[in-house]
Amino acid sequence: MGTVALTHSRRFVLLPALISALALANPDRLAGQETSTSSRAPDVHFVPTDTTKVREMLTAAKVGSKDLVYDLGCGDGRIVITAVKKYGARGVCVDIDPVRIKESKSNADTAGVRDRIRFVEGDLFEQDLSKATVVTLYLLPSLNERLRPKLFRELRPGTRIVSNAFDMGDWKADRTLDTKTFSGMQGYAYLWIIPADMSGEWRLEHKGGEGRSYTLSLEQQYQQVSGTASSDGKSVPLSNLRVKGDSLSFTLGAGGGSDKGLEFTGRVDGGRASGTSKGPGGGSWTATRTKPGSRPDLRASSES
Repeated sequence: MGTVALTHSRRFVLLPALISALALANPDRLAGQETSTSSRAPDVHFVPTDTTKVREMLTAAKVGSKDLVYDLGCGDGRIVITAVKKYGARGVCVDIDPVRIKESKSNADTAGVRDRIRFVEGDLFEQDLSKATVVTLYLLPSLNERLRPKLFRELRPGTRIVSNAFDMGDWKADRTLDTKTFSGMQGYAYLWIIPADMSGEWRLEHKGGEGRSYTLSLEQQYQQVSGTASSDGKSVPLSNLRVKGDSLSFTLGAGGGSDKGLEFTGRVDGGRASGTSKGPGGGSWTATRTKPGSRPDLRASSES
């Protein structure tokens, strides 16, 4: 952040019934427009956070010049201002408190980055997050868990989410950051990468070797995927299933011994996937989802 003096804020809920009133506004507005959808008092107060952790969070999320960083509950704007000034990203500062928005604007002016940031107010649960490539949070566990289905529903595979201090319940982080502040205090932050939805039944056409077709029946819980495979009505070993963002890898036909099977890698785009395979008879492949899967892990807490 250079010489800019900022005091980012940690959020604590004063009244649990009011927890849903955090800030956002419509991201479909033109860059630079400012909107306000809140007419009531803020529900939280602020406690300063060390700058070291902000930088470690953004570094872990690999923020770069192509990113659009949303900070849901931005306080004084520190995270977004740092993402823009230090990492070259664009950003959206959002908060329920007009005083905090005013402070964020002032800090962005001082840092010389206001033209690359939008400042908005509103209810985060009504906000369209689909344009974000990185989302940063400093909420509470209950609010994180309530937000979780929305993140999966609206964010594209590969979008990074970083939460300061609090996790997301049974959605285990892809990485846990064990950090120390400038003053030596220890703390944690959590990084997740939105995984592609692989649940359901897929028809895979392999163009290498004998050109076989496979049926994959997959189940998914967050980023963990498992399932079975068959070809011509016969079971085929399926192993090493991994999904990271829109990247997919798995092995078909490993029978033990010298038979290592075919190693498939590729990309997922909605209900389609494609890539290449390595091993005897390797080649290209395509897959189409023929039956959608169930994702009970993505239901809101109130629906469980």
